[in-house]
Amino acid sequence: MTEASGFRPLPAITGTPMAHLRGKTPAVFRQMASDWPAVSTWTFRHIASLAPSLPVQLVKGNREKDHTAFTESTLGEYLDSLTGDCLTGDSLTRESPDGDDRTYLKEFDLLKRFPGLRDDLRHERMFPRGSVTSCSTWIGPARSRTGLHHDLLDNLAVQITGRKRFYLARPGTVERAGALSAKYDAWARLSRVGIAELAAAADPATSDDFFAVDLEPGDVLYVPARWWHEVVNLSAGILLSGFFGSTMRVTSLWARVRLRDTLHRAGLLSPGNCTCHADRRGDPHR
Repeated sequence: MTEASGFRPLPAITGTPMAHLRGKTPAVFRQMASDWPAVSTWTFRHIASLAPSLPVQLVKGNREKDHTAFTESTLGEYLDSLTGDCLTGDSLTRESPDGDDRTYLKEFDLLKRFPGLRDDLRHERMFPRGSVTSCSTWIGPARSRTGLHHDLLDNLAVQITGRKRFYLARPGTVERAGALSAKYDAWARLSRVGIAELAAAADPATSDDFFAVDLEPGDVLYVPARWWHEVVNLSAGILLSGFFGSTMRVTSLWARVRLRDTLHRAGLLSPGNCTCHADRRGDPHR
């Protein structure tokens, strides 16, 4: 695996996630999903063939940190464009140049659109018994990026195709740096700086707050709630995020998320400053 300069490698854990989830620390499980049919069959061509004319909304650039912009395409046209691109190296910690319009199919409900694809997964024993789960799919080209954020729910991220790098920082790292963003996202909290800037400015005594791990097809990464992470594609790829929590926790969070979303859509919380609506102007939000 490629080690990102200045970030501690995340050690691989043997066994299944169940025994590790109580610790609430990130862990990578190498090749735990390598026997899933999805890993060998979910090519871009195969997914595109399911509904080539299906309209999809693509995110342009790093909406978590910069301005929010979208563009429209079809599933077939977009997936046909994701061929042969691969970028590696520690330069990936740098932010993309201003004006980078790299497009990304984020939080796509692939399994709802194509329920038959569930037969290609073997995830029944990954989650704690009684968990409420929600699965979303991330499909994009090399160097497409999800900016620094933390989620409100735990996540088991499964790399299906391609390669992806996760940069992680402990809970509280962004808050202590005064880098919390006012930008609204329903199920996450955002940082107004990238992981590289945050790590460069950190006290050397806190260098063990920052980690990096590269995922290959079949790898599974546990990202606990409130752990900050920034994600970069090293090649075009597909990743499944399995967000989960107990019924009590998800119900409580859902009530708060719904209230905040109602306030946001009424223009009372972060109006015009969100990941869900395109900016009226091109200036990044802080």
